[in-house]
Amino acid sequence: MKLPSLLLAAGLALMSAPAGASPMLLVDASSGDILAAQEATRSWHPASLTKLMTAHLALTAVQSGRLTMDSSIVLSAKAAAQKPSKLGVPPGTSLRLEDALLVMMVKSANDVAVAIAEAVGGSEPSFVNAMNMEARRLGMSGTRFVNANGLHDDRQVTNARDMAVLMLAILSYHGDHADLFRTSAVTVNGRMLKNTNKLVEDYAGLEATKTGYVCASGFNVAISAVRGGRRVVGVVLGSPSAAARTRIMRDLLDSGFAGETGSLGNLRTVKADAPASGMDLRHRKCGRQEPGIGTTAAIGGDVKSAGASQLRR
Repeated sequence: MKLPSLLLAAGLALMSAPAGASPMLLVDASSGDILAAQEATRSWHPASLTKLMTAHLALTAVQSGRLTMDSSIVLSAKAAAQKPSKLGVPPGTSLRLEDALLVMMVKSANDVAVAIAEAVGGSEPSFVNAMNMEARRLGMSGTRFVNANGLHDDRQVTNARDMAVLMLAILSYHGDHADLFRTSAVTVNGRMLKNTNKLVEDYAGLEATKTGYVCASGFNVAISAVRGGRRVVGVVLGSPSAAARTRIMRDLLDSGFAGETGSLGNLRTVKADAPASGMDLRHRKCGRQEPGIGTTAAIGGDVKSAGASQLRR
């Protein structure tokens, strides 16, 4: 499937790849119809898009009554030792689950993601097993999870189609917690942690989103937006920069809302047979940072989003 010529004419900065350009997908959420696609089932490393599944399982635990949004999430030594981007608080620090989810989604904090996994699953390996079971249940046939935060592992793979399926599941099951997936900033002990996804700030109708980056994957994003009564889900993987990722996704969403796309199939039938080796971009210049590098906020205190809550030790 090829991206409509109107998008290619828009001058989108796509990275070349041996089997074609970087994966992207646009889906009509109500029908599952594919409105635009390119390499949609090609295996790719998810980076921090992984955290969408981590959040989904945590919120599912809340729905089932096993946890509440006030449950304490304690950072173990293993969680605190994760590579950045991270919150950077000492082992033993605890957060309310709601605050932990906000920090994980806004800051993309790898330490907090592991702490959530341990709280929900008992251990990260047990939680990863649950991630893979849920991926199979949802029909994410090309996805394999190895960790809860998306730090690079050659075995951890997904594709644009599967990430769209996951986003649709989040919207279906957790619509009452959608604010967690579109918060622009949280304040921790007086320090503001901003969402690096520029679309959160200025894309009209944005409903839920998550970005991801490691050197092996390039710049990834999954997003849902609603406009004029129509909901679309977009996924872009492997962009060469955060700015290109934003530009490509904006044009992709705009084309869908403008009615400039047609059906190219359906998510139910377009899928990978099984997880495969992911494209590895580490031999290219894919940003100025090394894999997983980000700013560490080694602080404790209040966590604030729309309202104030406590970060406890």
